[in-house]
Amino acid sequence: MSQVVALVADALRHKLARDGISSLTPVEWHLLHVSQFLNAIEEGRLRRMLTDTPIAELVALAGGLDAIQAPDASAAIHEAVAGLTAANVPGNAAKRNKSVRDISTALASAVNDERERIERQLLDYAFRQPELMTDPAVSP
Repeated sequence: MSQVVALVADALRHKLARDGISSLTPVEWHLLHVSQFLNAIEEGRLRRMLTDTPIAELVALAGGLDAIQAPDASAAIHEAVAGLTAANVPGNAAKRNKSVRDISTALASAVNDERERIERQLLDYAFRQPELMTDPAVSP
């Protein structure tokens, strides 16, 4: 992941830890979800992310990808969510590990080719947000 995207993710995680969930704006949540997703792909942790992340957060990730104008990646997340939902059906535990592995492989494949473009779109999105251009803690 680009160093700039990593810095964005680190700064947002720090703000979240310091100030709590309500401190992040919707724009910041989009930036955090997408940057963590990109990081998981780059570091080979996508399968773990899909296993550990609640479905609602994955849907929020898809919303973040839509917000930064990455509809193909968003569609891939929605497809992964549908597969994970099916894998989580009671009585399906024996197949769940294979399903999650297959889903993470397909998702990484679908997104990997456009990862650099998604990073650029994420940064472009961040720079278009007026709320991120000023720090309310700093008075003029």
